[in-house]
Amino acid sequence: MANENQFKGKAQFYNSRPTYPQDCIDYLINKFNLNPGSVIADIGAGTGILTKPFLEFGCSAYAVEPNEDMFLELNKQLSQYSKVEFLKTSAEETGIPSYSCDAVVVGTAFHWFDKYKFRAECNRILKNNKNIAILRIANNTEADKQIEKVRHYSDQDLTEAKLFFGEGFVEHINFEYVQSFDEERYVNHLLSSATAPLPNDATFDACVNKCGNVFNKHFKNGFAELPFVVNCYIGRLDT
Repeated sequence: MANENQFKGKAQFYNSRPTYPQDCIDYLINKFNLNPGSVIADIGAGTGILTKPFLEFGCSAYAVEPNEDMFLELNKQLSQYSKVEFLKTSAEETGIPSYSCDAVVVGTAFHWFDKYKFRAECNRILKNNKNIAILRIANNTEADKQIEKVRHYSDQDLTEAKLFFGEGFVEHINFEYVQSFDEERYVNHLLSSATAPLPNDATFDACVNKCGNVFNKHFKNGFAELPFVVNCYIGRLDT
């Protein structure tokens, strides 16, 4: 299955995923010396969860998303912003004009890319500084931290980032935060996973009921305060 089809049918649930904490966005804005006149490219934009805070800051943005369902939802979610251009293309061939972007951001999508072709594309579309931030949101409960130690998720991501940036690797920084989920958002967040059943699947209703039962068993006040962490890998390609 092509990577752009991995999340077919998931766009209706995707906006229930955790958003990026403002301190992470502010850090990147300062790190890359962005201002309201800057241009960023969000590659693998999904439904615009990462694009939106940069638009709210005042940046112009190219939002690149190859999946049809995600692309339609991306347009819907960001339609009120005048400084965004939507591109239904791949990370490796974005169609963005050459030397037009001040920074590239990638939100929990880098693992789907052809790294060699994506690097070449970033070199083409970025201006002189060639700033890139690769972000990945992960669950951050104590159990998740222990699983990460065993499976080395962060180590693998860091290794891939260092290989991608080469000598231009700058830093790995993480941001821990908590977000509130009511039952609907909690269930939809779980349904947004690539491995969760779709509404037309025979197991869908049972999955929804199971997720709802888990929520009501463990979160008695109607809200789940869930911990997350954003691992952010920052680099430049011209160093």
